[in-house]
Amino acid sequence: MHPSISLRIIAGMHLVTASILGLGESPSSFGQSLALILTWFIVMGGVVNFLVGYIVSQVMVERKQNQERAREYDARERS
Repeated sequence: MHPSISLRIIAGMHLVTASILGLGESPSSFGQSLALILTWFIVMGGVVNFLVGYIVSQVMVERKQNQERAREYDARERS
């Protein structure tokens, strides 16, 4: 994703959050800061949760593959 696109998305989310908080079309500096902080924590929390879930799923798949290889190796060693 191009950096300017992601900045536009974040800016759009910031404005949506500001409007949800009832800050109108020209929000105060406090309102902007509050909306930006909320957006930052929501977006970053989602990204972190996605990455942690992805990493855990990859580790579980690799563990399963390692166990299958170990069983195959043991079966060959016993024959």
